[in-house]
Amino acid sequence: WYCNGRLATETGTFVAQLSEMCSSFCLTFVGFCNVYAISTNRNQIETLLEELHQIYPRYRKNHYRCQHYFDMAMTIMRIEFLFYMTLYVYYNGAPLWVLIWEHLHEEYDLSFKTQTNTWFPWKVHGSALGFGLAVLSIAVGSFVGVGFSIVTQNLICLLTFQLKLHYDGISSQLVSLDCCRPGAHKELSILIAHHSRILQLGDQVNDIMNFVFGSSLVGATIAICMSSVSIMLLDLASAFK
Repeated sequence: WYCNGRLATETGTFVAQLSEMCSSFCLTFVGFCNVYAISTNRNQIETLLEELHQIYPRYRKNHYRCQHYFDMAMTIMRIEFLFYMTLYVYYNGAPLWVLIWEHLHEEYDLSFKTQTNTWFPWKVHGSALGFGLAVLSIAVGSFVGVGFSIVTQNLICLLTFQLKLHYDGISSQLVSLDCCRPGAHKELSILIAHHSRILQLGDQVNDIMNFVFGSSLVGATIAICMSSVSIMLLDLASAFK
């Protein structure tokens, strides 16, 4: 944008390219935040997963709907994977399809337009090799960002449904607890202690993921607002990207 977009003579084009640049920066910021959160909290995440593995219900499974929550978590993670990969293929495949379309129709000139208005230290416009390297470099960078985003979302899904599994199991055991039965108070004490431990694990999850939630909320909100500017300016190509 600094090299080309700021020199635009039309106000609509200038603002549309500026909004596209801001949207791309925000999504890049979210990707870096995901990488930072996963990398810096790796030890805490491993410890948390180990604790969840230790308390995973192996006895009295009739109180825990393990298969139900497993199926729900797997379904959500599959949907997230398909969603991210579909958008990834669309985002990085669009420049190639546009170039092929322009090549097949003689009335169009080859634009050599990449995924974003990015500056490269080599010639892109008019060079098939330069254009290919530009598209490939952006595709590799976006692949890393999408990969860490998928890992982050799957981790959040896994931790969430693990906690839901234990909360549901505790509530089921409380409902079936017979206070007239001998030893009921001991079972109640065990359930209270287990519930306290689950609450502590929930606090650990929040401490680890708060940075991810905050950065994603801020970055995605700004990116959506910037994309809406492109839509209002009828620059649908930039908005869809």
